[in-house]
Amino acid sequence: EAIKGFKLLDVMMRRYDVVVTNPPYMDSRDYNDRLKKFIEKTYPASKRNLYSAFTERCLEFLGENGRLGIITGQSFMFLSSFIKFRQNTLDAHVIECLTQFDYGLFADARVDTTAFVLRREVDTNIRSESVSTFFRVVKGDTSESKRLAFENALQSLRQNEAHPCVYRYRQSYFDTIPGSPWVYWMTPGLRRLFQTLPKLGEIAPAIHGTATYDNFRFLRYWWEIGINNVGLYNESWSDFTGSNLDYVPYMKGGSFKRWYGNQEYVIQLLNEGQVLTVFLEYKQDCIRGADKIFRRGVTYSYLTSGSFAARLSPGGFIFDVAGSSLFPDDTFLTLGVLNSEFAAFGLKLINPTVNFQVGDLARLPVPKESSDTIHGLVDEAVEIAKCDSKDSETTYDFVSPPWDGSIDLTLQALNDRKKRLAEVERLINEEVYRLYGISEEDRAAIEAELAEPSMAANGEEETEAVEVEEESTEEAPKGADQLALRWISYAVGIVLGRFKPGMDDSIGCGRFTDTAAEALRALADSDGIAVLDEGHPDDLVTKVERALEIALGEAGAAEVITAALGTSADTTSLLRRYLERDFFKQHIQLYRKRPVYWLLQSPKKSYSVYVFHERITSDTLPLILGNRYLGGKINQIKQRIDDLSSEARSAEGSAKRKLEKALESLEGILLDLGAFDEAIHRVLEMKNDSGQTVGWQLAIDDGVILNMAPIHELIPSWSVEPRKFWAQLEAGDYDWAHTAMRYWPKRVRSKCKSNKSFAIAHDRLDLYEEAG
Repeated sequence: EAIKGFKLLDVMMRRYDVVVTNPPYMDSRDYNDRLKKFIEKTYPASKRNLYSAFTERCLEFLGENGRLGIITGQSFMFLSSFIKFRQNTLDAHVIECLTQFDYGLFADARVDTTAFVLRREVDTNIRSESVSTFFRVVKGDTSESKRLAFENALQSLRQNEAHPCVYRYRQSYFDTIPGSPWVYWMTPGLRRLFQTLPKLGEIAPAIHGTATYDNFRFLRYWWEIGINNVGLYNESWSDFTGSNLDYVPYMKGGSFKRWYGNQEYVIQLLNEGQVLTVFLEYKQDCIRGADKIFRRGVTYSYLTSGSFAARLSPGGFIFDVAGSSLFPDDTFLTLGVLNSEFAAFGLKLINPTVNFQVGDLARLPVPKESSDTIHGLVDEAVEIAKCDSKDSETTYDFVSPPWDGSIDLTLQALNDRKKRLAEVERLINEEVYRLYGISEEDRAAIEAELAEPSMAANGEEETEAVEVEEESTEEAPKGADQLALRWISYAVGIVLGRFKPGMDDSIGCGRFTDTAAEALRALADSDGIAVLDEGHPDDLVTKVERALEIALGEAGAAEVITAALGTSADTTSLLRRYLERDFFKQHIQLYRKRPVYWLLQSPKKSYSVYVFHERITSDTLPLILGNRYLGGKINQIKQRIDDLSSEARSAEGSAKRKLEKALESLEGILLDLGAFDEAIHRVLEMKNDSGQTVGWQLAIDDGVILNMAPIHELIPSWSVEPRKFWAQLEAGDYDWAHTAMRYWPKRVRSKCKSNKSFAIAHDRLDLYEEAG
């Protein structure tokens, strides 16, 4: 064994003319503790993946002019976490040849690959002036197609013929782009842009946004707490502290969207922000970009599903890691450039993954001059995108769903809007190309490159953890049914008092005449309650149908109902069936599992009550129990049972059997109503951990789902999610919440003694200070 050890040591100490290998692959997040410590200490420049550390070790084996032939992942060629590794490699070696395969080389594994030969070279000038051969075999998704493409390119090279997959590139050119990514396919004209133009980071440094470390605690969708509780127009921190509001808009990234939008989140800043700032102190962090927050700027999504997309940040926002922002002097020029084909190409060179870092944007060259043309076009693009926002009820720009007299005319108008935006974007591209002075040849190269698929995310970039939210399901309506369903949802919001037609400063103010707006507002229930009970004065179906008739006319209302729900002469029945069965499920999906209209029902769903959560008070459940709603319905059913029982006693034959069957059905309904009554009483009689009756009360700061949790028994159509959070509340997972203090004050007060953020949140800083 000792002899074997010395032989291995002899092998490891030698220098070699040739080293050829296929190294092991493992991302650093998968290292065990022992391997992690060893790699970080011994190979700090190549620690991001085992293959790069292995490559570095293999290079150590090479003697003078020795060569390494190796196949690895391609991520080291581009990503910022490999900058030092790339630098060290080119400081001592020449790339003799490289073939980039991207994905698809191996049939049994989805990995990106590149194969290359490096030669040790001590002469700096030789390294710098060395011209290498590169094969770009990224097309095709099978190993066979890549083999054939490579062999075809190699044949052309041997015959001194040009081939689109073959590139000759000087090694010193890699330094053209900061960070020196191995981008070997850039044309001389485009390379000059990176060499001569200012970089975006020099004129508008991107700010890496604030991380809350607990989005569930500190972030809300704006509709959870109501737009009136959000400070929309702050220009500074002092504006916020003087507003007496606890929430400000929070730019959170989001799905692919250009020009404007993705403004759905707000951040909770209770006690003038002290709850959050103290919490961040525990994380040795703070609200970042303090001198930039609330300013107008440009934002973008950290994680994209394809092309890069930038949007106007209109001012008044704090921004997130996933919605990092920059604040240029010329906002519209920057926005136009970032949404152009050139920026898509440039960013694909800098970082061909789907994770865009602030450092990636900083390396992008920008034109030295702007123009009135680019300003006008970008302004128009933003305004078109704002129109989409005004049509969507999940935005706080919402006015009403679109309507141009009929569904067909409306869809045509929306299609025309989409076409106009496409034309504006085309003109923006033309102007950006002109401002950069890009030649037709270089433009063709850009367009050809953009036609290629981007690298899929490989998860190797060293980034801050980002929580990726479920994307919104609401886009511009693409069909008659989607448009029609929007109108039904809007009508529900009018009836429940969420939308106030004709009130200019109100969400959902609509585009109605004064007479129509007044009639629509008259339909709203002052308590935010509506029942699914035919003949009841607060019957939701009757009011929604009436709202559609006022808003769209009788023909328009009928068109909307049938387009959404199917053809029938009895549109009222169609609407009733939809509001009873499907509306709540769709509403939950649209509002990301944070619904604003809550469907309270009896266990077997024979009685249904919708409530608008912003109108809920301590009187809401007792009101539902009373004679206007559940109590009256119980009395009505009892009276009907008495009447039928009397009739049944004197009836005979089939008539008697029919009456008995009806009685049996009514008695079942009565039992269900009684169970609903008992369930509501259980909620109202709930006790805390000290045995005191505390009932249930809305705590708006806790967010929708924690408020629904204690009443999960009243929501049989969606009880699983609220019940899950109730169990987590019981387990002590959210003791920062007012709901937790309501039911478990002993436990929460105890935590306040050691957690200053909890203590401030519950206004019990005295407990923390007393505990020392």
